[in-house]
Amino acid sequence: MEAIKEDLGNNATSKTRANKYTVLAVQSRAMLYAASLAKYNGLMAEPVVTAGNEVGIPAAMASDYYRKSLAASKELMSGPFTLFKENPDKGVNFYEMLNKKTGSEVIFAKDFAVGLKVHRFAHENIVKSLTEDNEATSGISPSLSLVESFDYLDGRKGTLQDRDANGNYIAYAHIDDIFKNKDARLYGTVIYPGSSFRNTAVSIQAGVATWQNGAYQLVTAPELGKQLGDELGTANAGGLWTGFDGPKDDAQDVSNTGFYIRKFVSDAPAASARGTSAANWWPWFRLGEIYLNAAEASFELGQVSEATQYINTLRERAGFPANSISTLTMEIIRNERRVELAFEDHRFFDLKRWRLAHIIWNGAENDPNAVVRGLYGYRVVRLGHADHGKFIYARVKPSRFRRARFFRLANYYSAIEQKVLDNNPKIVRNPLH
Repeated sequence: MEAIKEDLGNNATSKTRANKYTVLAVQSRAMLYAASLAKYNGLMAEPVVTAGNEVGIPAAMASDYYRKSLAASKELMSGPFTLFKENPDKGVNFYEMLNKKTGSEVIFAKDFAVGLKVHRFAHENIVKSLTEDNEATSGISPSLSLVESFDYLDGRKGTLQDRDANGNYIAYAHIDDIFKNKDARLYGTVIYPGSSFRNTAVSIQAGVATWQNGAYQLVTAPELGKQLGDELGTANAGGLWTGFDGPKDDAQDVSNTGFYIRKFVSDAPAASARGTSAANWWPWFRLGEIYLNAAEASFELGQVSEATQYINTLRERAGFPANSISTLTMEIIRNERRVELAFEDHRFFDLKRWRLAHIIWNGAENDPNAVVRGLYGYRVVRLGHADHGKFIYARVKPSRFRRARFFRLANYYSAIEQKVLDNNPKIVRNPLH
C-alpha cells in the first residue's frame, strides 16, 4: 500500500473511492494493531503464540510499528480533513457527524442511496414508538456499562447517581436529570429516558414507584398499579404508568436495558420502513479514530504531552473544557476509544489487541462489564411527600441476556477446520485449539 498510495491520487472530495488518504488510514490502524499485539501479547504470562511464529509478533518490533502508525496519522491530520463541528449543539453534532453525508471528518465510507442500495439498520433498531413498519424492531439495547463509560463534564467518572451514600434512592425532578452534564457523545450515541428522536420525545419509563411499608415498591405494569387501590390511581392521575418504549424485561421488540441506540439510526422519513429503508453511509475511517490512533501511538512512544493534546481535542468537541485531561493514562485512552467509537466495530478488536478481552469478558456473573445490565426509571407516586411526581432509578439485570460474556483465551484466534489441516500439512493449527 505504501508503494501505490501516490498512484491512487489525493482527491479528498470522494468519500467512497480509495485514495491516498484511505491508504494512510489503513496504515494508521494496521500499524497500531501490530504494535499493540507485539507489546501486549508479549506481556502476558503465557503469550498466545505458535512455536514457528506463524502467530505472534516479536515484542522488539512494537516501537517501529507505533512510529509507522503515528507517522501515517500525522500525515492524515495535516491533510484536508477536519473534525466535524457544524452544529453548536455538541450532542446533536456528534450524531449528525455520521448521519449526514456532509462535513469533512469521514475519510472513507460505504455509501447507500434510496432506490439503488439501502440498508435496514433503522428498521431493526429504531425506537419502538417511532417505527414505520409493523415488522420493525428495536434489536440493540445499549448496556448500562457503556452509558456509564461517558464521563461527566466536570471530570467525574460516569457512574450514574441512582442511590445516595446510605443506599437510598435519589429522586430527580425530571426523568433525564440523572444524565445531565454528561459527555455530549452520550446523547449522540444513545437514546435514554427523557431524550428525543426525530424531534419527538421518547416514552421510556419502566413503571411507577409507590411507598409501601417503609420502602419503595417498583410496579412495572399498569394493571398491577391499578390493583393497589383507588387512592393510588387518584394520586397518579395524569401521570404515565409505563412508557410505550419500555423498558421491558425479556422482550425482543423494545429496549431491555432502558436505552436505545441513536448512532447510525437514520432520522430520515421512512428510514425504518421496508419499502424505503435507510441510506445513511457506513464510515470505515474517520478523523476521530485517527486522533485516537495518534494519541495511543505517541503515548506508547513516551510522547505524553502530544498524546494528551490529541485526547483533549476530541474531548473539547464533546463539551469538556479545554485541557480537561492533565495526566494522561492508558486507561483514559482506552475509555476515550470506547465512547468516541462506540458501535463503530472497534471495541471487540481493541480488547483483543490489548489482550484484555479475556479479562473484561471474564464470564463472571457479578462483573458489570461481563454482564449486560440496564437502568429502569420509575415515576414516584407518594401523595404529600416531596418526592411525589419525581423519578427514581433501579439497576437491573435483564433476563434476556442469559449469561455473562465469556471470552476464552482460545478466542484470540479462530479454529482451523481439521479438513483444511488435512488438505495442507503446511498449515499450522492456531494456538489453544
